[in-house]
Amino acid sequence: MMLQNQRSLLQDVCDHECFLTKQNEGVVRTILDMEASTALQVRAILRQEDISLNMMDILEYSNNKLQRSKSELQEWREKEEWKKNSLEQQAEQLNTRIKNMQELVSFLSTYMEHKYSLRSVQIASLVCQLQQVKDSQQEELDNRSEMRRMVLKTLSNTKEEKKRKVWRSLLVPSGLAPTLYLPCIAAQEEAPRDRPLLCLQKTQYPHDKTLQQVIWDSWYQQKWMVKCRELIDQSKEKMPTLRADVEVLRTQVQDLQEVIFEDVLLQRPKCTPDMDIILNIPVEELLPF
Repeated sequence: MMLQNQRSLLQDVCDHECFLTKQNEGVVRTILDMEASTALQVRAILRQEDISLNMMDILEYSNNKLQRSKSELQEWREKEEWKKNSLEQQAEQLNTRIKNMQELVSFLSTYMEHKYSLRSVQIASLVCQLQQVKDSQQEELDNRSEMRRMVLKTLSNTKEEKKRKVWRSLLVPSGLAPTLYLPCIAAQEEAPRDRPLLCLQKTQYPHDKTLQQVIWDSWYQQKWMVKCRELIDQSKEKMPTLRADVEVLRTQVQDLQEVIFEDVLLQRPKCTPDMDIILNIPVEELLPF
């Protein structure tokens, strides 16, 4: 009887164990399902948070970029406004300049009809005069150079020839005494004033007169060499003056357009927008015919 009771009790305990095991397995599955769903929800929440943070960063970057674009747009508008004002001022200046040029063209047409031929003739005359002065100066310089060269060559040849004659005349035969030159009152009376005052002894050898003539010729050569040097120095002193005259004549010959349109093409300073413009246009003169 007791054994049957224990067996029935054991059977109840086994049945209860099986029931509890099944209940625990169901609870475990439920917990695992809840953990999985919770993990999925947490992941979804984290993903949404990351998306929200990225959206906030993108929004902040977009706002900053929008502010920069607005500031750049404002600067660009200011620059364009300044450029527009500058272009308007330039347009006004160009309109004023066009108007002045039209007035100058009208004056120029009148000027060309009356004074162009006269100025052209004057320019041609000045150019011819300048060329003539240049040619004359160059010819004078060439003549003086040639004359100096010829004079120096002639003096050099004469000097060499006289030296040879003197040496030949000094070769006297042995036993003859050399001739002595002494001051003499009679020789001073007979000699020319522009020659050295020399006289010989009463007893003269045949070559004494030749030697005296050589001395006079040498003195003449030295005198003419001094004169030639003085003439050359005078020419050199005149050269700067002649060059200055040439430069003055060269500056007088201006550009053809500057001479013809002297009243139009003037070297004037640039006209600024704040500068007052005074037009000094001469009145057209009527021709007598």
